Amino acid sequence: MTTATGLGDQAARGAGVTLGAQLLRAGLQVVALVVLARLLEPRDFGLVAMVTAVIGVAEVLRDFGLSSAAIAARDVTRAERDNLFWVNTGLGLACGVLATAATPLVVALYDEPRLATVVPVLAAVFLVSGANTQYRADLSRRLRFRALAVADIASQVLAMGVAIGLALAGAGLWAVVGQQVTAATVLLLVNVVSARWLPGRYRRDVPLRRFFRFGGALLGTQSISYLTKNVDNVALGAVWGASVLGVYSRAYQLLMMPLNQVNAPLTRVALPVLSRVRDDGPTYRRYLSRAQLVGCYVTATGFAVGAGLAEPLVALLFGPRWSAVAPVFAVLALGGIFRAVSQLAYWMYLSQDLTGAQLKQFLVTRPLMVLVIVAGTPWGAVGVAAGHSIAYALYWVASLWHVGKVSGVDTGPLLRNATRVLLTVSAPCGVLALAATWLPVPAAVQVVVGLLAAAAWLGLLVAVVPAVRADAVTVRSFALRAAGRRRAA
Repeated sequence: MTTATGLGDQAARGAGVTLGAQLLRAGLQVVALVVLARLLEPRDFGLVAMVTAVIGVAEVLRDFGLSSAAIAARDVTRAERDNLFWVNTGLGLACGVLATAATPLVVALYDEPRLATVVPVLAAVFLVSGANTQYRADLSRRLRFRALAVADIASQVLAMGVAIGLALAGAGLWAVVGQQVTAATVLLLVNVVSARWLPGRYRRDVPLRRFFRFGGALLGTQSISYLTKNVDNVALGAVWGASVLGVYSRAYQLLMMPLNQVNAPLTRVALPVLSRVRDDGPTYRRYLSRAQLVGCYVTATGFAVGAGLAEPLVALLFGPRWSAVAPVFAVLALGGIFRAVSQLAYWMYLSQDLTGAQLKQFLVTRPLMVLVIVAGTPWGAVGVAAGHSIAYALYWVASLWHVGKVSGVDTGPLLRNATRVLLTVSAPCGVLALAATWLPVPAAVQVVVGLLAAAAWLGLLVAVVPAVRADAVTVRSFALRAAGRRRAA
């Protein structure tokens, strides 16, 4: 049986491999984002964002929470895995058909005839993603993070090449469409090769009730979460049109790139590990604390610095034509801080098999978040971004309180520690980064000065504040274990 220490080392190494790959993948995404932004118009991105905001809910339906159910399960038989594959593939096919049938409704919602050809092509991705669901879940269960990393990088490289090639050929919005189709297809093919199994026939005598019980409640929370995350795109597209939505979608993608590159892979590592130690209270709480420190010092502080450096960053990445992205991204990045730290509550719900409780919490909190986000629509992209950030700040506190109540885990220390780090580390680093943008120097110099100022503040805190120094030791220990090296002590 795997010991807690051995499992912790394995989890840290898995996180190291995954995060390393995701950093490379994020770099590739930045390259694609920069190149495509200079080759395409805001309207091209806005038109694709219109489609994905509406039909993307099918991506949640085709998963049905079964990927997380399979990862969190203590054991999965070969027959159960085969049946789950066919269920997810069937759901993907059904979602693709329904999305295609909804094409006239999407066109009417935005009054955009050009979407009539885009929707059916993007709908085909649901079938591919459905077939891929259990391959990724199986690799995650077996802690094969290197294989998952290879698939992520390969799909990103090829998708980027296809998108840039189409953009250079003058394909316009089809470059963005081609990028999504290629990424999903390559991801499936590489995962099939890595997993080294092909599904057998569907067996009626093998029940999947336990997976549907877990996944059904999770489906509800994911569907509500999808609405919260995409209502901004729908509102802006319907009220302000494709060009404003194009600006917002570039800022939002700039936000989601680092968030997805950290949260999604860490979930693949954290969920199976936390599920295995959930009955060992001290170990479970220790893993939660360490995961939160990494999120606060790395992700949240990164977003704070990104908010401060929004203007020179956008100027360097996209050029002067996209200057309207800077204030939108700055406001969204503030919300990204709270989206990063609220991931911990999500892991607790799933690892404790509390998806039903999470759904009840979502039914109360998420409609309120939607109202706050939509309330900013009259003020355009910046107004919606402000609503987004306020909503997620409030949600972070509410979700951490609720998951502690239903799980019996004392989340008070987690909330206090996160608040301490955000106020003493993240916020000052962001302010110092912002101050660097006031210097009368080129954008590249502003970015370098801002990063150095933030790093200097962090170094000063480590030197003079014992609590921060202890946190730094914990984060450093995690980094060493992630790199495959054991702690010295």
